[in-house]
Amino acid sequence: MVFLSAALAAFSLATALPVAAREIPAADSLERLERRMSNLQGELDEAAATIDRLQTKAAVVRSRISAIRRRRAVLQRRSSRLRARLEARADELYRSGSGELMEALLSSQSFRELTEATELLAHASADDNALFMKYARARAELDGLAEELITRRRELNETTGNLREAAERLRKRLRSVAAEAEDVRAELAAQRARLRARRRRAAETAAATGVPPASLQPPETSSGPLTCPVAGPVSFVDSWGDPRDGHVHVGVDLLADYGTPVVAIVSGTVTYAGYDGSGGYMIFLSGEDGNDYWYMHNQANLVTSGKVVDRGEQIATVGDTGNAVGIPHVHFEYHPGGGAPVNPYPVVAGIC
Repeated sequence: MVFLSAALAAFSLATALPVAAREIPAADSLERLERRMSNLQGELDEAAATIDRLQTKAAVVRSRISAIRRRRAVLQRRSSRLRARLEARADELYRSGSGELMEALLSSQSFRELTEATELLAHASADDNALFMKYARARAELDGLAEELITRRRELNETTGNLREAAERLRKRLRSVAAEAEDVRAELAAQRARLRARRRRAAETAAATGVPPASLQPPETSSGPLTCPVAGPVSFVDSWGDPRDGHVHVGVDLLADYGTPVVAIVSGTVTYAGYDGSGGYMIFLSGEDGNDYWYMHNQANLVTSGKVVDRGEQIATVGDTGNAVGIPHVHFEYHPGGGAPVNPYPVVAGIC
C-alpha cells in the first residue's frame, strides 16, 4: 500500500517536530494509523497468499489433466491397433471353424467382462493369449484414466470456483481499504492544517517579539529512484518459480481492483505497448536506470510504443486481460540490464 506508506511517512515527519511545535496526541494518532495499516496489509497479504495457493493448485491439476489426455490418446491408439489385430485373428479363427473364442473376448464391453472372459484363454494359443492380455491392460488403464479424469475435472472446477470467490473477496477488501485510505488522508490533511495554523501563529508571534520561530518545516526527504507500479491498494506474495499452466512463474502478481492506476516504476521509454493472447494488454518499459520492466494483463494501455514517461506517470489500468480472467492484477517482471527476468519481489516489496 504505497500511498498509505507515503502518507504515514509524511505524518511521521510531522510528529518529529519539537514538542512545543506540535500536539502531543499526534504520536497516539501515528500509532493508531500504524496499527490500522498493519492490520489492513496483513489481511491483503493473507488474501494474496490464498489466491497464489489456489492458482498453483489449479495449475498442477490442469497439468495432470493434460498428462491424462496425452496418455489416453496414446492408449487409445494402442488399443485400436491391438483390437484390429485381434479382429484379424478372429477372422482367421472363424474361417477355420473356431472363431467363437475370439468373438467372445472381443464382445466384452468392460474390463470386468474382459477379466471374466480370460477364463477362455486357457483354450487359446500362447500368441493369442499374449495379444489379448496387451489389449486388456490397455483397456484397463483407459478405464482408470477415464475415472481419474472425472475426478480431476471436478477438483479443477472446485478450485477455480474457490479462486473466483477469493478474488472477489480480495477486490471487495481492496475497495474498503481504499475507503479507509481516504480516512487516513483526511486525518493527515487535518494534521497539516493544524501545522499551518501553528506556523502562522508562530510567525505572528515572532513579528511581534522579534524572536525567530523554531523551524516548523519537516525535513526534505527523497522518495527514492523507484515508484510502486500500482498506485493504489495492492497485495502480493513472492510467487517466483511457482507452477503455472505449462511453465513456472517468472514475475510477481500485483493484485489490485479493476481500473487502479498502473504507473511507471522509473522514468524511461515505452518500447512496446500492445496485446498478446496470454499476456493481454502489455507494456514493456526501458528504464533510464538501464533495466527493463514488463507489465501484463492491463485493462487498458494509456501509452504507445516510443512514449517517454516520467517515474510515477500513469501508463495503464489494472485488469485481467489475456489468461488472467477473473483475477485483476499486474503481472510484473524485472529484467536487469534488459536481460533475463529475475525475481522482482524484493524490488516491489521495498517500494509498495
